[in-house]
Amino acid sequence: MEPFFSTNKLVWYHECAPTKEYLNDLVQTYNLHEIIEEDMLESTVQDKIDMYDNCLFLVLHFPKYEPSTWKYNSNEFNLLLWKEWMASLTRYKTNGMERIKSLYSKQLEGLEKEDEFKISPYYVLYELIDEMYDKSLQGLRYFTKDLRTIEERVFGKLSMDKDVLEQIMVKRRNIVSLKHMLKPQQEILHELQHDNDIKHFWWDELEVYFEDLEYKLDRIMGQITIVSEDIDSLYDTYNALVNMKLNSIITVLTIFTAMMWVLTLITWFYGMNIQLPLSQNTFAVLYILWWMIVTSGLLFLLFRWKKWL
Repeated sequence: MEPFFSTNKLVWYHECAPTKEYLNDLVQTYNLHEIIEEDMLESTVQDKIDMYDNCLFLVLHFPKYEPSTWKYNSNEFNLLLWKEWMASLTRYKTNGMERIKSLYSKQLEGLEKEDEFKISPYYVLYELIDEMYDKSLQGLRYFTKDLRTIEERVFGKLSMDKDVLEQIMVKRRNIVSLKHMLKPQQEILHELQHDNDIKHFWWDELEVYFEDLEYKLDRIMGQITIVSEDIDSLYDTYNALVNMKLNSIITVLTIFTAMMWVLTLITWFYGMNIQLPLSQNTFAVLYILWWMIVTSGLLFLLFRWKKWL
């Protein structure tokens, strides 16, 4: 079990999709409670923060975009923190971890005495969550850009487009997923800052950093609300345009049916096996055809006058 990052005052373990053997080694090395091992072995959809004698245990969920399905998957983070060590265990690979490690290593170079609080698992926790929130904000910016493109397609075509509807429904599902993943963290961050039993785990200087996370999460939730309203509005607009198009099609078909009914009546009448006017006339077919055309024209003018067409 090799550390992901280590100094003489901090050891950080990180593993993607850890095996049972890896978790067992971690539990045995730091004498962790058996409940922690059970929680790490089983996936959960619920965020939480638990305090034990020798560590703080957090479960957080962050969005992981899957391009092949256009869907946000929930990337579960199991975070174990004590005074001089921490472990971050994720379900899916997270590229941001290498970036966090690189930036953190640079911060520790020539560190001033008043900034020694940064040599702490809880400062790394701040950097980790901050990176995930930055990625979420970036994703929401792309989200908004995609919505503008879909909106242009909706108003540009004014037609029933299955592809457009599919994109709207995918966006609608994704924004709900983002909300369900990130909203519970508001309570977690609040408890992390204001629970006195938990606060003794970290330096007082870190309070302003956790407040920054709360502010950033509030921004994310506000953006999610705005995007959610935009999607609902776009969905309602799409449905209204589709209904208008359907009504227009139904109107035309109804008028066409009414006109054809009159013409059918004429042909039915002259199809009877009895003597009728013009029945012996050589040009009877042309007269009847002319009569049908005139009748169709009069019906068309009537429908336009009544504003049915």
